[in-house]
Amino acid sequence: MASQKGIHAGHRQRMHERVQKYGLESLAEHEALEYLLYFTNAQKNTNPIAHALLEKFGDLAGVLEASEEDLCSVEGVGPASARLLHLLPQVSAYYHRSRTRDRRRMKSVEELGAYAMARFQGISKERVLLICLSRQRRITYTAWLSQGVENQVALPVQEAISQALRVQADSAVLCHNHPGGNALPSRQDLEATAELARGMNTVGIELLDHLIVTDTEYTSLRQRCEMPVLMGDRVRLARLQEDQEEEDEPPEDET
Repeated sequence: MASQKGIHAGHRQRMHERVQKYGLESLAEHEALEYLLYFTNAQKNTNPIAHALLEKFGDLAGVLEASEEDLCSVEGVGPASARLLHLLPQVSAYYHRSRTRDRRRMKSVEELGAYAMARFQGISKERVLLICLSRQRRITYTAWLSQGVENQVALPVQEAISQALRVQADSAVLCHNHPGGNALPSRQDLEATAELARGMNTVGIELLDHLIVTDTEYTSLRQRCEMPVLMGDRVRLARLQEDQEEEDEPPEDET
């Protein structure tokens, strides 16, 4: 038994040295899980636990997105380990949000896009985020408005207007995510944007943009020229770019 403990101790020490020298990214997925579980399992061999987790949830992302209850169903995983693994995506999102605080004055769509992507990191269901800005384009308030299922969420227009009014926003940016990976706006996205722009315009708040975020990219409706056009108390709905491109094609030469 003593020799077995010595083997595990030596293996752990080599893993610690490898991570210290080359970083966590130098490890394979099962090794990264094994290493993370060291922090809640002082003596236990965590290698078989890591393999069991990957067998059940498919990959590292699947493990980290699993509920604590589901994690605890794997042999060898206790409440402390489940809590650690479940919190890691939230810790990562918190870290990225903290890094953006020194750029709270948003000077470009690119800065807003980076900020939004950090806020949505690790979120696997569709959610809606409202970003309220001052006249100087500083972020004064953010609020999660709603959460949907994996690929559908309602855009709560009245709630967004109420929140922006409550904090006396000069302007606002609406953000929501597409966990499926397609950052292009749907017809429903454009219609909801038009409704929100109209409502905010009536209370003196400008809707600057609507950002659609995935794990790897974002789309700005303003950059795509698909923000609704205000015409007095009316709003003209922007057309999808695909529709515009079809209509802008030159007619065939009949000669």
